[in-house]
Amino acid sequence: MSSGIRASRVFVMVVGSGLLFLAGAALAQQGPVAAMFSADQKRDASLADSFLTVEVPATSAASQPLRLYLSAGDLERAFDSPQFRPDAAVVPTNTDVQLRAAAPATQQVLVERAQKWPDVMRDLESQIAARRSQPAIAPRGEPGILRIGLDAFVVRLAAAGSAGSQAPLPKSACLIATDFSNGGAVDRRELFTQGRVREGVAACLAALDAGGAQSVVLPLMGAGSSKTQTNDAMYEGQRTLKECRLINSTAGIALGIHDFAERRRSVREIGVIQWDQEIAGMFKVMTGSQSERAARLAYRAYADQVKDAFRNGLAGQKTTAADLQGSCSGILNVQ
Repeated sequence: MSSGIRASRVFVMVVGSGLLFLAGAALAQQGPVAAMFSADQKRDASLADSFLTVEVPATSAASQPLRLYLSAGDLERAFDSPQFRPDAAVVPTNTDVQLRAAAPATQQVLVERAQKWPDVMRDLESQIAARRSQPAIAPRGEPGILRIGLDAFVVRLAAAGSAGSQAPLPKSACLIATDFSNGGAVDRRELFTQGRVREGVAACLAALDAGGAQSVVLPLMGAGSSKTQTNDAMYEGQRTLKECRLINSTAGIALGIHDFAERRRSVREIGVIQWDQEIAGMFKVMTGSQSERAARLAYRAYADQVKDAFRNGLAGQKTTAADLQGSCSGILNVQ
């Protein structure tokens, strides 16, 4: 073998090794929110219109840009898959912070997992008991110890070195009230103005950022949509009402991210998760049915409205019925 051929092979091996190293480094640098976003995009191609990435530039306080991921997925996957598990999560609760209450249903994602680790659950309940011992924030006429949609309460879930650090949980969670312990918030839409959700989300993100979290996920919250959905995906009255609530929730969350983004320090990625099963329940019909094309067009129009509301919020603009050609005035125009 000539020395030239030998040198060429050595060069190819070095280049190949270098490319593998760079690919590995890129994967290692990808945060858990980005990893889950990428995986969820591949899980169900029919939900592709629900995915959006936005980058917020670096600031004087944060040297790196903030990556935002709007996706269709499941909060449970962010908890249960180590490669997708963020440092922190925003989790809906009720105004009394009653963990065993049925409402809101999303808090059970946290509770069901914490209960399997007695030390974690005891510590969580101890932190909540300490919060309850403080004076109630909610004014007269608003039941509970937390004002709905407004107040942020951070709990530690997995201290480093503890037995709980092995639990399928983020290190911390910010609990924000989106319902009452016995339900009923769906009938009080004035409690879910975009301004309330905006303030609560911004407070949660600021508190988690102060704790050093770099990655955060949160589900759509305050929509009250599960109480009105019917089994008929094509029943326009209820489905349209649900669409409006989910768009409104997205808008409020994005406004909160906007308010937080400028003063962030630690957080580098935030994932806003639209529950994929909810979207499927609204728009999926039997393949090959006469209504398939209409359902697909309806879903695409809805997904575009959600993304527009997300972009509006990130720009600091409230989404109104005028942005949706006059639709959803009963919800989007609540002050």
